[in-house]
Amino acid sequence: MKGNIFFTSEGLTTERLLWLDELVKFYSTKVHPESLHLKPRIRTPPFTFFLLGDACYGFIDRQHRYYWENMFKSPSFRCVFDSHELHLRGIQVEPLKVRFPDQIVTSKMGDRPDKPVWDLLIDALRDRSRSTAIGFLLLQSPYTYQSCSNVLDLLRTAVARGISPEIYGYLDGVHAMHSGQAPMNHANIGESLTEINKISLKKGLSPKNLICSQSATSRGYSTFIGEDGKIISNCLIPPGRITNLDQIVFRFCKNHHIFSHSSFSITFPHKKIIPKLNSSSFRDPPPLVILPTRSPYGTEFSMGAITLAAACAHRGIFTRVIFIEDGVHALSGQHVQEGEYPRFDIQAVIQSTSNLENLEYYCYSPSLSTRGLSIHPGLTRVHKIGTSEFAQILLQPPGHIESGHQRVLLF
Repeated sequence: MKGNIFFTSEGLTTERLLWLDELVKFYSTKVHPESLHLKPRIRTPPFTFFLLGDACYGFIDRQHRYYWENMFKSPSFRCVFDSHELHLRGIQVEPLKVRFPDQIVTSKMGDRPDKPVWDLLIDALRDRSRSTAIGFLLLQSPYTYQSCSNVLDLLRTAVARGISPEIYGYLDGVHAMHSGQAPMNHANIGESLTEINKISLKKGLSPKNLICSQSATSRGYSTFIGEDGKIISNCLIPPGRITNLDQIVFRFCKNHHIFSHSSFSITFPHKKIIPKLNSSSFRDPPPLVILPTRSPYGTEFSMGAITLAAACAHRGIFTRVIFIEDGVHALSGQHVQEGEYPRFDIQAVIQSTSNLENLEYYCYSPSLSTRGLSIHPGLTRVHKIGTSEFAQILLQPPGHIESGHQRVLLF
C-alpha cells in the first residue's frame, strides 16, 4: 500500500472535503495520469485516507456525499477505517463498501483476519522507507480530545514492530506528560506513555518524549537544573523531557515520518541522480508544509504554526506555510494589538519572519473568496495561490530539494 497518506481524527468540514477532493483529482490527472487508463501498464501508488475519530462522521453525512463520490472515481483513492470506532459511533460503511470493495478497508474487529488500522498505517510507511522511528506532534490536551488515545495505539504498534516511538508535546499537547494524572473513565495517558517508554528501552529502541519549553512554562510547568546539568521538572512523568523548540525541530531534520492529529505524508518519486565527485550520501531534510486552518486569536494554533515554521526554516528545513480555511483571517484587515503584548500581532510576526531563508508564505485564494476577504496590502511576501498551485506544493517535490517524502501538518 505504497503512496501518499492523509491521516486525521478531526471532523471533516465541507470546505476541507472540497480541497481534499481537488488534491485527489490532481493526484490522478497530473501526478499519475496513467491511473485513468483502462489497463494501466504502471501500477499507481494509492492515495490512502486513514479516517479515525470524528472524521468518520464526514463519510456518512449527506451534504458530503458528492465529494466522496468524486474521490472514489479515482482508482488510486483508498479509505481505511478503524472498525471499533465505526461501531462506537453506529456508522455503517458496508453500503459503500459493496460499491467500492477495493477502495474501502475496515480494520480488525473481533475474530476477523483483517489487520488493525495501526498495522496498516505502518505497513504503508515501511513499504516506502526503512526508517527506524516514527514521530507524533501532539497539539491537543489528552482528555479533551481523543487524539491522545490514537497516539498510544500508534506508538504501541510501532514498538511491537521494532520502531522507536517519538512524541513531541507542543501547545496543549504538553499536558499528556503531566505527572499525577488520575482519569476516572479513560486510560491514564501518562502511565501509558511511561509503560511504552519502558518496553521500548527493554527492546533496545530509542524512545523520545520531548516537551516544548515555551509551551510548558506558559502552562505552569516549573523546571530546575539537576546535578548533571539537565533540565528537570517534577511536574512530568519520568520519560518526559522539557527542551527548547529547536531540539524538537532537530528531530524534523531526520528522515522518519511525523504525524499529527491531521497530517499528510507525501511520497516523492525516486530520482536517478548522476553521482558527483566528493559527494556524500547526505539528503536534504524532508520539506515541510504547514496549513494554519483556524482564526488567529481564538486559539494558539496559528501562532504556534508560524513559530514552528520559523524554527524549522532556521534549522535548514525548506518550509512553506499556506493559510487556508479560517486561517486566512490572519491575513485580512490591518491588525493592531494594543496594550501589554503588542508582539502578538500575528501580521507583524508574519512580516518579521517572511524574509527568512527556507520559509515561504502562501494563501489559498478559494478560502479568501468564500469569505469575501482580501490580503492586507502590507503583507507583500504572502502569495495567493489557486487550487492547482496548492496541489503542486503538497504533492510534487520542490525542484531544489532531494528528499524521499514531504510532511504536511494541519494546525
